[in-house]
Amino acid sequence: MTETILNKYAINQVSYYVEDMEKFARAHSALFGSGPFFYMDPMTQTTNYRGQEIELTMATAFGQFGDIQIELVQVLSEPNPYEELGRYGFHHFSNWVDDFDAALKLFADAGYEPLFTLVAGSGMRVAYIDCTKDLGHYVEIHAPIKQVWDMYAAAAKDWDGTDVWRRFDTLFKR
Repeated sequence: MTETILNKYAINQVSYYVEDMEKFARAHSALFGSGPFFYMDPMTQTTNYRGQEIELTMATAFGQFGDIQIELVQVLSEPNPYEELGRYGFHHFSNWVDDFDAALKLFADAGYEPLFTLVAGSGMRVAYIDCTKDLGHYVEIHAPIKQVWDMYAAAAKDWDGTDVWRRFDTLFKR
């Protein structure tokens, strides 16, 4: 296979922009058997949204569907870069990258610029690349955070389908 910008990195996550995380998690789980979903309290982060610094408040939840992580994002502030697509639903997939700056350059060289960027509390740099003109969605890039993602996968491994909606901190009490 010829290496391209998008097959250079594996797709690790599929993300949905949702109005109600718990309702969506339960519907996704009922349809696909995904889960369990672990939710976090809302957080506010400073982001760069199309060149403008904004405070973005959002809540997230994570579950597992086979080898793919499912992320749910509910935004509680304005302006809201997630609503640019004009609808709730599939928003982006995520790629882990070893060299963030090199990945940004690959996208830029191909004509794709970030919708927004942020630095997570852990110091991890994140970018949502705007691929909507050709693909209709965004692509998220960031460094691997395998240890946490492995905890979601482990919780799903022997999951019996009950207790779909859980607080994030319960992940550490396993």
